[in-house]
Amino acid sequence: MPLELKVYTKKCTPSSEKARELSGLLYANFLQVNMDTEKTEVKYGIQVSERSPRHSWDIVAAFDIGTSYSGYAYSDRKEMDLKSVSFNQWTGNMVSDPKAKAPTTVLFDKNMRFHSFGYEAEDFYATQVCEKKNDDWYRFKNFKMVLYREKNVQRDLKISDDSGRSSLLASEVFSQTIKSLKSHFENTVRERALQFDSGNVLYVVTVPAIWKQSAKLLMKEAAMQAGIPEAQLLIALEPEAAAMYCKSLPEQTLTDTFKPHKRYMVLDLGGGTVDVVVHDVLEDGGLAEVYKASGGDWGGTMVDREFERYIQNIFNSETCLKELWNLSPRDAYDLEREFEMQKRQISNKAADIRLKLPARLQQVGKVPVTSSITFDHIYVQYPKFKEFFENPKNRIISLIKDILNEVGRLDQIILVGGFSSSRYLYDQLKSHSDISGIDICCPKEPGLAVLQGAVLFGYNPEDVRYRICRYTFGFGVLQDFDESIHRADKRDKVDGEDVCKDVFDVLVYEGEKVKFDDPKFATSKSSHRQADRKHIPIKKELFAGKNIPQDRTVYVTEEGIKPLGKIISHAPKEGWSNLVEFKTKVYFGQTEIKIEDFDITNNRTSPVNEK
Repeated sequence: MPLELKVYTKKCTPSSEKARELSGLLYANFLQVNMDTEKTEVKYGIQVSERSPRHSWDIVAAFDIGTSYSGYAYSDRKEMDLKSVSFNQWTGNMVSDPKAKAPTTVLFDKNMRFHSFGYEAEDFYATQVCEKKNDDWYRFKNFKMVLYREKNVQRDLKISDDSGRSSLLASEVFSQTIKSLKSHFENTVRERALQFDSGNVLYVVTVPAIWKQSAKLLMKEAAMQAGIPEAQLLIALEPEAAAMYCKSLPEQTLTDTFKPHKRYMVLDLGGGTVDVVVHDVLEDGGLAEVYKASGGDWGGTMVDREFERYIQNIFNSETCLKELWNLSPRDAYDLEREFEMQKRQISNKAADIRLKLPARLQQVGKVPVTSSITFDHIYVQYPKFKEFFENPKNRIISLIKDILNEVGRLDQIILVGGFSSSRYLYDQLKSHSDISGIDICCPKEPGLAVLQGAVLFGYNPEDVRYRICRYTFGFGVLQDFDESIHRADKRDKVDGEDVCKDVFDVLVYEGEKVKFDDPKFATSKSSHRQADRKHIPIKKELFAGKNIPQDRTVYVTEEGIKPLGKIISHAPKEGWSNLVEFKTKVYFGQTEIKIEDFDITNNRTSPVNEK
């Protein structure tokens, strides 16, 4: 059933006195996606229209949960004045291991209690395998893509562990990941003896721009489940965050990009997804989205899958790598990380690739030495290694061409994300004939662009002034029946009057540009003349759809139009007036949909129904 939220407006009351002084914020409930609420009723407050002054937070911390690696970054106000962002230095086993991020691996015990995260989880699990105790442990790895691929994300969505023996709620797996990062961050700032108020820390959680609203909401709820107060939580879109980082860079190649009237594309090439935004730079330096967020599941792990298929063919076994993970996960980790290093370093200059081959893999594969395998190494010929990149490379180029045809021009394409560290992919994009006239650049440490930018976004979320709607949004309403425009089967009677039910009253159309702080307005009336209607809740339901025609009446029951949620207003003690009128503001131009609902007749906002 659709998400039902009690929508209200109230002054924010942050946990600290200092934050209360700084805020003066207007908060209201927001409406999100079609998620099952038969067991759980959500009543959250979030920011609608005002934001605390620039640099008002003591610290902004950003959490980036990636498909392959996750990490956090942070900055206090003194550092932010210097445009400085701090990272944690994780400890991996290989020189090539990312230091500012840890593997997105979470380990639970036999009772499904959280045990560890990141390198600690991987190392502990490897030890348990060696001691043949791994049946008591459940490892979750590379699970982020579940939220992209799942068509209907619900609160009861579960993720299977790597062995397929058990599963957990997705919200629990993501929550423990965020909680681990949060705990590590808190320990780090304590060790640095930074002066801050815990109630005046803003936590920014990044999500792909191409995710469905339901996936974004699940990530937000996971962050709250991890102990982040909603008043201190902000969702950032990954390619937008990367743009904020690039905008702050001193390099000449990028500062020209952010001059007024320039148009650029940020191509966020992650482990799981490719996420794209296109911005115009406004006269005052603000950013305006000019093409709706686009992308697909063509990230670096697609190259990994091709390599895995190659290994399976060499060893004539579809299960050899799975057996390696089960028998010797340390060897599997080493092979995976060495391939990751080669994946980044290979370029257009032809050279065969040499990888250390785990002895265990030869045992489970049971193949003789071939021209590709020499003692403890495997040699991948350069043409074959390039083939691993073909599918994602072609899809990325096709996406760039499609967007270019729509927007007309691009002054620059900025590559960010871990997959953009691939020299081969970078060279292939720069040399492709259809986009060779566009300047393509990649900042230093592109895999950290989203994290650093998310911190900057936390201080200045209003820098992205305009966004493009990915859906058509509107309320389901009753209208006075007009046989010239309304279907006969939608005729109904209310208080003796002929009305048309299920009309899709559109607030904003797909592809429309919406401003950060500029709401769309809807007015509605509800009749309560009959005694049995004096105390019933008033419900207003928000819907979303794609490819909605604008030349006829559209109904919310039509195919492709889905409910997002309901605003529920409860009657005052004395009951409703005969006719109640509401004015509803909906903000579509931020990273989340936000709603403010006002009861004009009773001069009040919808009250909070506390549990």
